[in-house]
Amino acid sequence: MKDIDPTLPEQVRNFLASGAHLESIRLDARGKWTHEGLDFENKRIIALFHRSVRKTEGGTWVLEVGRFVYPIEVDDCGYFVTRVTKSAEKVMLHTTLDQSEVLDPQTLTFVEPDALYCKLAEERKARFIGSAYLSMADEISEEDGVFYFQNFALNDK
Repeated sequence: MKDIDPTLPEQVRNFLASGAHLESIRLDARGKWTHEGLDFENKRIIALFHRSVRKTEGGTWVLEVGRFVYPIEVDDCGYFVTRVTKSAEKVMLHTTLDQSEVLDPQTLTFVEPDALYCKLAEERKARFIGSAYLSMADEISEEDGVFYFQNFALNDK
């Protein structure tokens, strides 16, 4: 039996300790939600799930909606940048958390062949997906095996 995260709420720990079956809710590396292998289609539920993703201090990914906490499977990271708006002064990130914030280019990380990440507020790692990734990828260059965005070298991993 897998160790139970002691930072989960007591009711969830007791449920897991009893050997009860949790239905699989998964967030894949591209931000898609599934339940028992089937895609979620309701856009309002998907948006609610994206806004409700949390990671416990013990490292378990959960959906937290009000007092309801449900452990989930996360393939890569729990947060995503879905849109980018640029001006001469800054790059604004629009996220699945239904928030916007200014990009700190020093937090960008590129992992070949096509994964771009940054840090959001509260040190949350987020992956760029869809048009946000394409918008940023146009400005990433490579020189002698080092990737750059504007004048910032991107860490790998």
